[in-house]
Amino acid sequence: MTSTTRRKAEPKTSGAAGTQGLFRAILAGAGHTLADAFANLEQAPQVERVWRHARRDLLGARITLPPEEGDGYWEFTRIRQDLYVVIANFAYTDPRVEIVPGDGMIQFNFKISGDMSLAVSRTEPLRWNQPSLLLWAQPTGVDISEWTAASSREQFIIISMRPEFLAEHLLAPGAEVPEPLRPFVASRGDGIHYHQHPLSAQTLEIAARLIDNPYAGPLALVYTEALALELLCGAVGAFSQVSSTPGADYSERELRCLHQARNLLMRQFAPAPTIAKLARGVGMSKSTLTQGFKAVFGETIFDFSLRCRMQHALTLMRGHDWSVAKVSEAVGYAHSTSFTTAFRRHFGMRPIDVRRAKSR
Repeated sequence: MTSTTRRKAEPKTSGAAGTQGLFRAILAGAGHTLADAFANLEQAPQVERVWRHARRDLLGARITLPPEEGDGYWEFTRIRQDLYVVIANFAYTDPRVEIVPGDGMIQFNFKISGDMSLAVSRTEPLRWNQPSLLLWAQPTGVDISEWTAASSREQFIIISMRPEFLAEHLLAPGAEVPEPLRPFVASRGDGIHYHQHPLSAQTLEIAARLIDNPYAGPLALVYTEALALELLCGAVGAFSQVSSTPGADYSERELRCLHQARNLLMRQFAPAPTIAKLARGVGMSKSTLTQGFKAVFGETIFDFSLRCRMQHALTLMRGHDWSVAKVSEAVGYAHSTSFTTAFRRHFGMRPIDVRRAKSR
């Protein structure tokens, strides 16, 4: 989904017996909230080290997966009582499932790679397996389950906050709230709200730097605070740009078709769909599609498709040992030289540079 979505609240459920869970279950036990997990950082036996920065009121901790469970780590940073940052960089050997209790907080989820699913309702899971920003609000009393696939290299960042923090610190006083953010700022308890948005190349780069934090101890906490705030500024700015586009000139059906076209471009990379095929697939004329896409989303179909393909290529190179030729084919290029040129133009570095950095 690329538009804000609300799902009817599901009744509270108990944790599935026998599941090992993800970070909430590891830190505080099955069925506990994000706040419970952070409150237990200094006591949880699985935490290998804890960092503090007393003057800035920062607290951080890390859990490294035991070899028999997988590879990688979870890292946690509390920024005063305002922001809770979870950095994931792991691959579990077996699938993992966790019950996620609703806590009334807003989550900005920045995905780089992996394959997770969230039970938005009993019959409609939301699969989160492409580089994207997933904005999420889950009211208190509404529980869901989330799960990650076996051997999936998950790399993502979650930044959670109260709705009041978003309204008071990230939005201009008295200014109109960007349309995609309105259900989240309103903090209504009438169901789950979510909005999925593609990552910009700049946001993807910042998220990768945060995951690859080069520092340790208090300096690592300051670095995390700085980049987390930069990610939030970029995300809120992107939603503001979307809200300012002239969507009022299009009917509800046309807007639905435009969002459907955008979703297809986010999923189909090889071959990249032509404008004619995309128009037929969503039931619009080519001229209406091209003009409407630019007007509503602020970029051309070609530019958006290229950005999605480049982000997918970066994800494949960071998470797999694929050759440049194989990645090139996976994102719709017949010749690796053309792909290399496009990749360097987009990211400012060659594909081989990504592979070398990964092997360090």
